[in-house]
Parts: sequence; structure tokens; C-alpha cells
Amino acid sequence: FCDKKKNFFVASVFGARQFITFYILHLVHEKPLYGEAISKKVTELLSNLWQPSPGFMYPILKRLESHGLIKGKWDYSEAHPRYIYEITEKGKAEYFKYKEVFETKLDELIQVLENVKKEVFNK
Repeated sequence: FCDKKKNFFVASVFGARQFITFYILHLVHEKPLYGEAISKKVTELLSNLWQPSPGFMYPILKRLESHGLIKGKWDYSEAHPRYIYEITEKGKAEYFKYKEVFETKLDELIQVLENVKKEVFNK
């Protein structure tokens, strides 16, 4: 619980499947990416405080694909083939719905954390 190298707040908030689902849609909305690149982007976003495992990420990618929000195709142009994900029209619509809701929810979370910081640490 009190590991100085890992931030349990980050893991619990941003490790939530809903947030990762939203962020994956955001990433592939910007450009097509393969699974490992998506995982690296998540890790970078979270300042290396939490790193999603393949066992966490790939089921989310498969679920998004099975719901028609993203689609994947094999890219054989590199030495190692990669499965590239891109957003679909249905995925774009879902992404913009998520985006509207998540901005409000993140603002609420920030306010709660600021309140806790004031209360507990007198800051």
C-alpha cells in the first residue's frame, strides 16, 4: 500500500478500465497504433507511475474491436508484423461522448483531491 515507487492513486484512478478505454479511443482517434505503442503511451501519460500489463490492455482492445469501436489489421511493412488499431466512425461517436463526460468527472476528481490535500495536509 505504501510503496514509494508506485502511486496507488494513479493505479486506482487511471487503472480503471473506463479511463483506459477512453484514452485508447483518444489515441487511435489521433492516429492508428499497435498495442504495445498504446501501452507505452499510457505509461508515459502516467509518468511511469503505473504500467498496464498486456493482460490488462489486450482484453480492452479486443472488447473495443468486438463492439465495432476500433478495427485492427496486420501491417507487414516492418521486420515484425504488427496489428494496427484505428478508430471507426462508431468509435469516433463514442469517443466524443466519453470526452464530454470525462472532462467533468476529472474536474470533480481534482476538486476532491484538492479538498483532501487541504484537510489532511493543511495546504
